[in-house]
Amino acid sequence: MATSKKGSTVSGEASHIATLNKLIAAKQASITPKDGRLQLALAIASTTNLVTVDTTVVPFSTIPDDLFDRTFDDKSVGISDDQMPVVKASLSVLLPEIAGDISQIPDNAASPIEKVAEFVRLSLLAHSNAAQ
Repeated sequence: MATSKKGSTVSGEASHIATLNKLIAAKQASITPKDGRLQLALAIASTTNLVTVDTTVVPFSTIPDDLFDRTFDDKSVGISDDQMPVVKASLSVLLPEIAGDISQIPDNAASPIEKVAEFVRLSLLAHSNAAQ
């Protein structure tokens, strides 16, 4: 982030405010309940070299940037039906508390990634409610 001599960013925001905003965003991310989106993106990225995940920014970003609007078999994602068990195995390692639910996800690469993300989110929510 570029700063001027007066300590403000190029967008006009004071650098100390920009720093505080980053600290707040990072803290918010650390206390926000886990929804499984990051873990799903990481599981996909570990299965195909067409997808990357950047966890150095909050919230995380992906390439392609509209990953969750695509299907697993989209040409920009590149996962086949045969690779779906690999995605599910990786996701189960990252979210072992819902491994049973993850195993129920169909091995169909034409599935929308957002639908799987929603199933994972609901599974995590149900698990946390059951644990209380």
